[in-house]
Amino acid sequence: MTLAPTPPAERDAAIDVLRGAALFGVLLENLQHFTHPTYVELIASGAATSLDRLGLGAIRMFCDNKVYLLFAFLFGYGIALQMLRDSRNGASFVALQLWRMACLLLIGLANVLMWTGDILTTYAVLGCLLLPLRHRSDAALVRIAGCLLVAPGLAVAGVAAGSQALAWSRPDVEAVVAGLIYPVRQSCFAFAAFALGLAAGRRRLLSSEACCERAARALPLALGVGLAGNLAFAVIEAHAPPPLSWEAVAREATLAVAAPALAFATALAVLRWAQARAGAGLRGPLAAVGRTTLSNYLLQSAIGTGIVARLGPIHPPSGLLLTLVVFGAQLAASALWLARFRFGPVEWLWRSLAYGRREPLREALR
Repeated sequence: MTLAPTPPAERDAAIDVLRGAALFGVLLENLQHFTHPTYVELIASGAATSLDRLGLGAIRMFCDNKVYLLFAFLFGYGIALQMLRDSRNGASFVALQLWRMACLLLIGLANVLMWTGDILTTYAVLGCLLLPLRHRSDAALVRIAGCLLVAPGLAVAGVAAGSQALAWSRPDVEAVVAGLIYPVRQSCFAFAAFALGLAAGRRRLLSSEACCERAARALPLALGVGLAGNLAFAVIEAHAPPPLSWEAVAREATLAVAAPALAFATALAVLRWAQARAGAGLRGPLAAVGRTTLSNYLLQSAIGTGIVARLGPIHPPSGLLLTLVVFGAQLAASALWLARFRFGPVEWLWRSLAYGRREPLREALR
């Protein structure tokens, strides 16, 4: 997530639109966890309809393991822009970036009090770990990303082979792997996307119409691979393979290809839609949400835990309608706010903390 409050002169409309669209996906995905019971618990209780199962399947297909990849890519992209800007201003990028991430960590810890699924703390830590890679070549960053994407599957395969060769207590090892595979996968995938975003941001690829046009040629292939791969992942996951089985290895290997492919296809589709006449009406409001991503993300946590969790059972189709209502309100509120202020409220706080001075909030945009 490109959460850092970039000055207006540095902004790229494509980044803001992508951030806004991704935030809609975050709300749609997180709503299944905000509700009580959750969608999974609702379906397991037998109170679900076929439409509920279809709705949950669609969320898992298009949001799970994809939305956070897109946000992580944009986060790395934003760090690259900050690095370019700070180098022009003569600032010490490393020291400033470490302080930025420390401030983000504090904001994330405050969010944890509302929502245990917070991603800000993870991004703050991984944002610091990205610093040693800032001078690596683009090719090296791509190789690192590829290694990180396949790392979870290789880890499962290695532990499975080791448990057989060394006669470890299989139930104990399976319990450890079952508990660790999700956070390990999330961290590896997110950092891989950070690295790719850093490489893309240094070249300002999202600002290049030529690059976007060339990338768009890969849209059919990426969409096909993403849909087919995620469907295969869903089939494997439905069989609940044992943590140390080769089916589990296949699940991780499939996701390592399918999740980035569908996230890439989604980003391209959003950009093409935003550039077309059909997307003209929503382009501005989406960009406004994208410019206030951090404030809107925290607002979603507050609404989810403070209101949605108290509404009782919510079925996936109703959850989609609720998502549209909440996000529609965020679209309108963000546009109204930015008509008067330079930054979102939390973006302004973060920027003021990062630079150690009170930033002008009401200064007119030029």
